[in-house]
Amino acid sequence: MLEIDAATPGPDRRSPVPPHLSDPSAEGAAADCLGRKLRVLVFTTVFPNPALPLHGTFVLERVRHVAELADVQVIAPVAWHRVLGQRGPLRPVVPLPGVRHPRFWYPPRVLKPLHGLFLFLSAVREVGRLRETFDFDLIDAHFAYPDGFAAVLLGRWFRRPVCITLRGTIFWWSRRRLLRWLCDWAICRAERVIAVAENLAARARQGGVPEHRIETIANGVDGARFQLIDRVSARRSLGLPEQGRLLVSVGHLSPRKGFHRVIRSLPRVVEACPDAHLAIVGGRGAETDNSTELRTLARDLGLTDRVLFVGAQPSDRVALWMGAADAFVLASDFEGCPNVVLEAMACGRPVVATKVGDVERMVPAFAGVLFDDPENATALADCMIAVLRGDWDPRQIRDHVSARSWNDVARRVVVAWRLAAKAFGAGPQAASRKSVVGTERPS
Repeated sequence: MLEIDAATPGPDRRSPVPPHLSDPSAEGAAADCLGRKLRVLVFTTVFPNPALPLHGTFVLERVRHVAELADVQVIAPVAWHRVLGQRGPLRPVVPLPGVRHPRFWYPPRVLKPLHGLFLFLSAVREVGRLRETFDFDLIDAHFAYPDGFAAVLLGRWFRRPVCITLRGTIFWWSRRRLLRWLCDWAICRAERVIAVAENLAARARQGGVPEHRIETIANGVDGARFQLIDRVSARRSLGLPEQGRLLVSVGHLSPRKGFHRVIRSLPRVVEACPDAHLAIVGGRGAETDNSTELRTLARDLGLTDRVLFVGAQPSDRVALWMGAADAFVLASDFEGCPNVVLEAMACGRPVVATKVGDVERMVPAFAGVLFDDPENATALADCMIAVLRGDWDPRQIRDHVSARSWNDVARRVVVAWRLAAKAFGAGPQAASRKSVVGTERPS
């Protein structure tokens, strides 16, 4: 029978990790806890799937690279209403073995505080089937809610530790008291919390997670795919005019990504830079799709010829659009460690962005111009004008992110996983667990 501790998150009551294991550099010591490759179940709703084939590519990149260091299987539930009418198992759309897409059953737009429970109930049978042939050592969840919450329930059901990676959406969920509590409940019961940005690590501390169970590991960037490219060559490849100044913004089309702010600020930019155009690269994602409103706004402002809606693009094409740009723009409400900023800089392009998440740490003065308030249209326009008129060194911008690789991210993540597995095995609850692989079953 499933037992859920409904106590309010508070001080950690488990034994802390021994000091020599709280240091991520103790990779060798952590690896000895199993003497083999770690077996990990990655659990996330943000992953490429038949309904959204370009969804969660940053999660995919991390999975691809950790799969070289650990045995990994992926369960990525897909919202039922996105695949309505499709019968039978959903086929993976990524060239990775061991990806499963059970349907996530929940009432859309309502009962959000129950979505984590619905996600657990939607996935538990599939996880049980997987465990018959893949007795995983740890569950790796992405996002605190609903994924992390459901993963903690799965961890309790199957008696396995959980690692939750925090990304920017925890701030959105935390706007409501009950949802904030649910996020805190999940992260306080994870064996390890990985934050992709410093502000997310601070949020974990505020939620009651002890310092020794928090690890900050920023996202990486694919430097082979996103690299310096001649602007004219990139524009020719995309069928764009070689002349004129081009701003590019990339992301799924939702209100919090701020494309509407960029469009509203564009008339002021055009007054100062008459040859300026904007390309929006992205399509619908799992969040609210506001593409219709964006097109209407561009039309109402007389910018139909100035704003190009490119649609969702694979990573190779995104890299071409970055290369074709004079500057990259991101006017989000909130972020963690936005990969598109790293990718733009890897292409040597200066960045205009709001100071959200880790952006201020990511973008030095020689790589772009930042502003404080996402709703300040004048500040956004002035930043775009400044970046278009500025003299930027693409090589210097590229060099700034050249050391940030997914391989390094993968190595550090696997160390965190092993520390979590060792801490879970050494804790006071270990005495109640069976140690023979394959004999454990939920009660």
